[in-house]
Amino acid sequence: MIFLLLSLYIQLFDSEIDLNSNGSLNIKEEITVNFDGGYHHGIYRDIPLELSSKTGNFSLGFKVNEVLMDGEEVPVKKSTRRYGGGKDLRIRIGDANNTISGIHVYTIKYSAVLGARYFKEWDELYWNVTGNRWEDRIDSSYCVVTFPSTIQLSNEDIKIFVGTYGSDKTTENYILTENKLSFGTGTLYPGYGATVDIRFPKGYLTKPPFLITFWLKFKSYLGLLFAVLVPLFTFIILFRRWQRDGKDLPIGTITVKYSPPNNLIAAEAGTILDQKVDSVDITSILFELARLGYLSIEEVQTEKFFFLKKKDFKIKILKENGLDKEKPLKKFLSGLKKEGGKEFLISELKGEFYTHVSDVTEELYESVKKKKYFYGNPDTIRKKYYGFGFAALFIGMWATPFAIGMLSAIVSTAAGLIVGGIMGGLVLSGLITLCFASAMPKRTYKGREVLTDILGFREFLVRVEKERLNRMLDGNPTIFFDFLSYAIALGVVDEWAEHFKGLLIESPNWYSAYDVHGPIMASHITSSIGNSISAFSSASSPPRGSSSGSSSGFSGGGGGFSGGGGGGGGGGGW
Repeated sequence: MIFLLLSLYIQLFDSEIDLNSNGSLNIKEEITVNFDGGYHHGIYRDIPLELSSKTGNFSLGFKVNEVLMDGEEVPVKKSTRRYGGGKDLRIRIGDANNTISGIHVYTIKYSAVLGARYFKEWDELYWNVTGNRWEDRIDSSYCVVTFPSTIQLSNEDIKIFVGTYGSDKTTENYILTENKLSFGTGTLYPGYGATVDIRFPKGYLTKPPFLITFWLKFKSYLGLLFAVLVPLFTFIILFRRWQRDGKDLPIGTITVKYSPPNNLIAAEAGTILDQKVDSVDITSILFELARLGYLSIEEVQTEKFFFLKKKDFKIKILKENGLDKEKPLKKFLSGLKKEGGKEFLISELKGEFYTHVSDVTEELYESVKKKKYFYGNPDTIRKKYYGFGFAALFIGMWATPFAIGMLSAIVSTAAGLIVGGIMGGLVLSGLITLCFASAMPKRTYKGREVLTDILGFREFLVRVEKERLNRMLDGNPTIFFDFLSYAIALGVVDEWAEHFKGLLIESPNWYSAYDVHGPIMASHITSSIGNSISAFSSASSPPRGSSSGSSSGFSGGGGGFSGGGGGGGGGGGW
């Protein structure tokens, strides 16, 4: 690093600043660089494009007109970057395929629309000539500021700051005439700079037209404006679409139901309830098939290690025909047989059966759609919005830096700001779309009616009174198992089981508890059912692994410092 610092230095930083009557500036910099070692292609020059104010940063209206090396055109790459709280223009001069040595003179001509500032009692040019962010030593700097017309100024109207950023040390080494100010400095080490502050009588300079000033100050907020407008319009569009296509009809009064809705399997009830197929819906199908007589579930004990025992569940497929009208159940049973055969342990399904779950899931979505409980496939509708949301996030997050840099270099900084704002707005729009996605599926009138029945039955499963339950058990000793698949799908299996504590339950012919014959205690069956649900959920899941600015130098009683005002920046070799 030390070698690189010593391998080039700036012999002379020569600056000509022409101040126009409307406060704009035409600037010519001639930077004489001595490459006496190291490995370089040229230099880069950073120029702050913005100035801070009480209301935020605003553009000074920079335009680069010409860049030369030794009087000849050379490759130039322009880009913008954030520095501190502002934006810099980086001008990289030189050919990446060629290295240079010796002494070379770099000429940069550029202009600034808002060069001067206007106060109540005077007009002012407060300009950072060299910048305080040069990586290399400047042996000497010289600056000439040409006035738009002759004027008599006094030494009280001139301040020239030299030093590190923030230094208020001034120099008297300048020459003032009726139409120009010229001054020079000695050696400026890295981090040092020169700033000129000239106060003119009020009215000497004319303000630029209001529309120009307004545009330059306003365009700095274009990015923010688009970053707000794009997601705002997205929210409005999605909200109106949700009101039309996604907002469900009011549910109305819920009446307790003592049996599940007709012609509705438990997994469909769970899907209608929360508009999605989840693991409890899939698990409920196992018990639904058993209740309908298609398979049996038997508790077994297996040896895990020496004398330690582990509870498992043996599944026997009893029949296969008769499920043509219930495709989710048929797909599920077909998957069980394909992976386990006619008889198998649930533990043997691990790593295999989950591959069939996606087909069953899709059949459930299609089933609730075909039965006209939803206006469309809920999963397809959600995926459409999720797709738009993630696409907007991807474009906004990954394309932004490239788009801003390209447009800022080729077209203008304002274009880069607009695109940056749009891209930032896309990110927020993507997040908003993702938030709306889950709310977009809409139940039909028929779906609303059956949802009311589902909620009423769920209320029964959660809050049934002991007295009523005892009467129901007298009429149906296997009621616990008859409603078990619905309790699983509706997410209330624990609440349903809690009602049977201390009661004897009759096992149906499709469920066999280990070493138990006849009626069994609810506590035993509740524990076993919990274990079987957990084991099957595991088998159904895939395995793991699948610049700154300042106020006037003269305001506030003689403030100001090196590095203040517009312009400045820095540079170095590359």
